[in-house]
Amino acid sequence: MNGEGVPGIPSESGDPPPPWSMRTYVVSFLYRGAYHPADPAKAEELQRAHLAHISRLLRERKAIAVGPFLDDTDLRGFCIFDSESVEEVRAICLTDPGVRAGAFRVEVHPWYGPKGITFVPPRPPAESGISE
Repeated sequence: MNGEGVPGIPSESGDPPPPWSMRTYVVSFLYRGAYHPADPAKAEELQRAHLAHISRLLRERKAIAVGPFLDDTDLRGFCIFDSESVEEVRAICLTDPGVRAGAFRVEVHPWYGPKGITFVPPRPPAESGISE
């Protein structure tokens, strides 16, 4: 173990996590692209197609975590993929309608993280009227 016995976390004394508790994932970063539809209806259509692509990745369990960045920079969003293949993930990213249209450009990188990262959909709030 790594001194404190917590898989996937470096020890307090600076030992790396044990290799058996880690794995390679692939992370993509979406940046603002050169194409910006002037027609609001076209922009909405493209955004909805992009979100449908994300939905498919999550439902097929290819993506683990996906989301936009909330600040106003060219870096628009990221995705952690349940894959060790940069080539496979790059090919998946190139099928995103926003990337194909040029509204986004994508970077893909291998990332070393703890085993067991998964997507668990949130549960809807109780129907009691109390929001969480």
